[in-house]
Amino acid sequence: VGSTISYFQDMKAQDPDFYWRIKLDDEDRVENLFWIDGASRRAYARYNDVISFDTTYITNMYKMPCAPFIGINNHGQSIQFGCGFVRNELSGNFVWLFNAFLHAMGGIAPKNIITDQDFAMRSAIDEVFIGIVHRNCRWHIMKKAQE
Repeated sequence: VGSTISYFQDMKAQDPDFYWRIKLDDEDRVENLFWIDGASRRAYARYNDVISFDTTYITNMYKMPCAPFIGINNHGQSIQFGCGFVRNELSGNFVWLFNAFLHAMGGIAPKNIITDQDFAMRSAIDEVFIGIVHRNCRWHIMKKAQE
């Protein structure tokens, strides 16, 4: 955690628009983590029509789900608008993460969000991103339909 915080502080010194937040539990262990660089924040200001949010992948030694916020630019290319890790996929952790994202983006919510069919995620979206269109990912729907 100390190395990560030090790295984020270095990034903030190099990029004044770099933004990060960390939530620790009562034992000073990471519960949630979010970061975004300045270029991604500026891109989001132009391309906030839709974001894809998926925590399917657990890519670290701590078994914390990776939570990237992905958008699409005017060339049809994917852009990462921020990234986080959550200890577990509970509604409260998603609320914290979505609020960190919203704060980083100056309070501007995306117009649409595409996610899997996670109920905790849906609940957090309804609480934080009021009034946006929430769609389920086609891939997840087809996978569940086949099952």
